[in-house]
Amino acid sequence: MHGRPLKLAAFTAGLSLALAVPALAEPAHAQPWQLVGPNSAGGHLAFTPDAPARLYVLPDSGRAVYRTDDHGDTWTTPGPLGANGTAIAADPRDGSVVYVAATDPATGTGEVLRSDDAARTFRAVATSPGLLVSVVVSPSGEDAFAAGDDGVLTSTDHGRHWAKLPGAPAGVTDLALDGDHLFLATGSEIHVVDDALGHPRTPRKLSVPGTPYLSNLAAADGIVVGSGVLGSAVFSTDGGRTFRTLAGPWGADDAMAFTGLTPAGELEVQSIASSRPDGSAGARDVWVSRDRGRTWTDRPAATGAIDLYSEIGSFPDRPRDQVVAAAAGIFTTRDSVTFRRIGVPASQVDALASVGPALVAATSSGTYRSTAPFAAHLPRGYQDWGWTGQAPDTLGNSVGALAAISAKAVLRVRQGYCEVDCFTVESSGDGGTTWQRLATVPGNSRTLAVDPRDPDTVYVGSYLTPAVYTSHDGGRTLTQHALAGLDGVQSIAVDPRSRGALWIGDVTGLYRSTDGGATARKFFDGEVAHVTVDPRDARHVVVTGDGFVKVTTDGGATFRPAAGLGTAGYSDATFTRDGTLYVSSADKYEPGAGVLFSHDGGRHFTSLPTQPADHDVRTLLPSADGRWLLAGTGAGVYRLPLR
Repeated sequence: MHGRPLKLAAFTAGLSLALAVPALAEPAHAQPWQLVGPNSAGGHLAFTPDAPARLYVLPDSGRAVYRTDDHGDTWTTPGPLGANGTAIAADPRDGSVVYVAATDPATGTGEVLRSDDAARTFRAVATSPGLLVSVVVSPSGEDAFAAGDDGVLTSTDHGRHWAKLPGAPAGVTDLALDGDHLFLATGSEIHVVDDALGHPRTPRKLSVPGTPYLSNLAAADGIVVGSGVLGSAVFSTDGGRTFRTLAGPWGADDAMAFTGLTPAGELEVQSIASSRPDGSAGARDVWVSRDRGRTWTDRPAATGAIDLYSEIGSFPDRPRDQVVAAAAGIFTTRDSVTFRRIGVPASQVDALASVGPALVAATSSGTYRSTAPFAAHLPRGYQDWGWTGQAPDTLGNSVGALAAISAKAVLRVRQGYCEVDCFTVESSGDGGTTWQRLATVPGNSRTLAVDPRDPDTVYVGSYLTPAVYTSHDGGRTLTQHALAGLDGVQSIAVDPRSRGALWIGDVTGLYRSTDGGATARKFFDGEVAHVTVDPRDARHVVVTGDGFVKVTTDGGATFRPAAGLGTAGYSDATFTRDGTLYVSSADKYEPGAGVLFSHDGGRHFTSLPTQPADHDVRTLLPSADGRWLLAGTGAGVYRLPLR
């Protein structure tokens, strides 16, 4: 693996995903959930010559390992990793063996996790008192190394047994293996272990110019590159004997956003100019040197397609195609000008909307649109949603809520970067393909509601700067209502029984307003996550929150807790066409209860016999035809056949 950059965070295991809908002769609730995308997350890459079309990806979120066996056309549904992964490496001789450097969330100690079944399951094969942040495997697969806060661990028997490397420095930030030399970065230093695959010598410190912070290492064919993110880099062309500061034609004022080695051993730098007056990122360029840094060729057209590189590599059977990891996906390119997005389906999805024939998903890198989730038979490449050739910006592009108005019109709220926290209401008239800015106001929004009788009446809740915003012109102008007692609005639901009536779910409890949010009455305490009104009976309201699901069938005169539920955090509720009520729970910080259903309006709930592989279920949406239940999770969209 080449060009490994900043360690971000990480994620878990794998399980094959079928292309066709499961046989409907099986009871619907007993069928498996299908991961359907979108391919909008980046991560750490691991290739193996033993399976040349295979790629393992540990997403930046660090909770699972995804696998493709067809160059990224489809990705496996991951199983739970049970730890927070930070780095990944695959065995070159046995493509089913993969290692993850991780942290046990319960103890905070480092772990080396190993899978022998192509990332379906993992087990801990080594532990370390401190965090582990890097792992590499020798070309034979016999030797493996993992490193972090407490130094370096080594294995000489294909990862079965591990021991601490004597004399290794603490605080290792990355490893790189070139032939028989193991290089270690420790922030401002680079060390080398000679004869690492035979009789490892005591690590020795190499002379590095200046005082760079080196979080990433890459090494191949005598070239060693140490770099940081948006910082300086040092490199050697003589196997580490001498280093010099990496410089090139990108300009003294430009930062090196990424520095690494291509699989062919070329030096590659992505530079980024100073920020624009509006605070967004400046111009980017990609520079490649084929002669060890003496001359450089720029590829400026790459700057519009990929935001910020984080890692590069190549499928062993497609050496001319570069694989690039970035914040909004994994991409392949042959010329650094034209890119194809191939993965990975691991983005956090906080909201879903059905707009005509398409499903629109809100993620931290914008919204994505696809008709595939509603298809009876999933087409090839179904996990890639709406790639236009232009990657979204990494910053200021998190979408917190969606509201469908018609078969073509939909609204969203996108978090922005202002002098204070702010968000923008945006509209689309073409089913979520393109967006137009309407109004920008202070706060941070997780909820958006449109009056079904009057689409020009829009309500938006603010979490930071707690308030309810009201619009009577479709979101073009917003009036702020800072209600007493609110500390973070998380849900707004229109009560269709009278104009101006709405339910407000806040971190402090449930409120109801009858005057469009100008005033509100509190009904009960508790951290409310979502309010759902039964489309067949507006007096039937379901409120989900931290440790509770409460139901009223008399318009709020009385609320009662649902029977038989645990103390999980319940995130959403939705009704299907036949009146079945589904409730979801999220488990980002504590164990959840999965997805449950009720046939009696919420009096009693039963857990579904099958669950999404990612149990952090944040939102639910039934398809308009009643065929599917969609779940937006902490790692993608899943669907379940309902009939």
